[in-house]
Amino acid sequence: MLAQDEVPTADPAAPAAEAAEDSKNKKDKEVSPPTSEELTTVDDNVDTSNNSYAASEGATSIGNIENEAPSESSSNSISAINNNRRKSFNSSIRGAIGARKPPIIQRRQSQDRLAELDDEEGKSEFFLTLLIESLDDEIPWFIKTTLLLTAWSVLCALFSSWLRDRALQNPGGQEEVWLQDIENCNSAISILGTLFVFTLVFRFNSCYDRWWDSRVFWGDIITQSLDFAMMNRRYIADQELSDRMSRYIIAFCYASMALLRGSSLGQDGGQGQALVDRGILTKEELDHMHQHPCWQPQWILDVIRAIVVEAHKVPDGKGIVVDENNKIHGQFVRCFDNGIKKLNDMIGDCVRTRASGLPASYDAITMTSFFTFFILASFVWSASICWMTPIIIAAASMVIMLLIVMGSKLVDPFGLDKVDIPMEAFCATVEAQVNAIDERAKDGTILRFATGGVGKVKRSGKKLTSTVTIPKLR
Repeated sequence: MLAQDEVPTADPAAPAAEAAEDSKNKKDKEVSPPTSEELTTVDDNVDTSNNSYAASEGATSIGNIENEAPSESSSNSISAINNNRRKSFNSSIRGAIGARKPPIIQRRQSQDRLAELDDEEGKSEFFLTLLIESLDDEIPWFIKTTLLLTAWSVLCALFSSWLRDRALQNPGGQEEVWLQDIENCNSAISILGTLFVFTLVFRFNSCYDRWWDSRVFWGDIITQSLDFAMMNRRYIADQELSDRMSRYIIAFCYASMALLRGSSLGQDGGQGQALVDRGILTKEELDHMHQHPCWQPQWILDVIRAIVVEAHKVPDGKGIVVDENNKIHGQFVRCFDNGIKKLNDMIGDCVRTRASGLPASYDAITMTSFFTFFILASFVWSASICWMTPIIIAAASMVIMLLIVMGSKLVDPFGLDKVDIPMEAFCATVEAQVNAIDERAKDGTILRFATGGVGKVKRSGKKLTSTVTIPKLR
């Protein structure tokens, strides 16, 4: 067979060889003709993007892949052909997914099929920019404290320099004794520094634990919301009630974000109007929540529980996917009720984290230790390092101040600071995933896969054997 980029020579037998090769390639291609069932299946799955070219291209590519094993003489050629078809199909599928537009609810532009890291945006910024943004409104206090300690260390260096000059002029005098006594205090300063670092680390760990708990709580909210959305589409048969519940599941996350920031969805700058514009809430629903003071996430959970009750009240059990005479018909209420209870507990944990705060004594002890250590350390260190003292004190106090300020920022992780958890991204993730769940439930793709109507697999018949022997209990 000729190489792909090789130029044929003027050999008299070349035309005959090329004709034989073309005939062989045609036979290889005829081994895997596309069936109408495969074309229909792939077209149904891909055409949701309204990209007819990509869908037809993908259907043609996958339709040519056949499970029957070809003959040994043509296995290499068929493998190369199938690889090209798979590449063509994958590229067409990516094009179809990228062009997908939501049919009902206007969706945010989001990578809803990727679980991206929350701090990817921060990694791309310069570290000094991140540092300044993290300090935010604490910058004036940070600068004043650092300058104050630096000025004190300069005074200590001046006094130490004066003592040194006097000690040189009067060897063995009182000034030399003072310098020696001050230098002997280094061990005491080390002990004081150890106690200060202990209080600092203890406070920072407490602040970080609150920040981490908030991320765990929101991770549970996302997981439970998506689980609730999937139960909604699989268990509730009434289309109108199911659509309404999907909307409220999305609104629950945004209402939780507003509650944890001490605001309301209906306030200026809130997410309420944006939810109305995207068709997630109606104007009447938003106005009712805003005009009747309450915890809006609980208001939404109350409506969701009412929707579950209404689904079970549909005549002849038509509101649930199974007949009312089925013994598991009533168990669906328990499934939904458990999910509602979990969501209620999670938002309660978040409110507890935000409202509790740190004891006031934590900050008092930390700041007292901070100023005590640096005031005494500046005085003691100046006797041995003199004018290096202001430089060391300035650098060390800046680092310690950063830890103190950062810990204070982590105490309330639900705000708008740079270090706070990205609740907007969490809510957008829930919205995008709930919309994706609604789409695949309405086009019947999941049901076709579940019932075996799509993608039947031929098993090889080989059984795997366990390599671990489990002893029998006697």
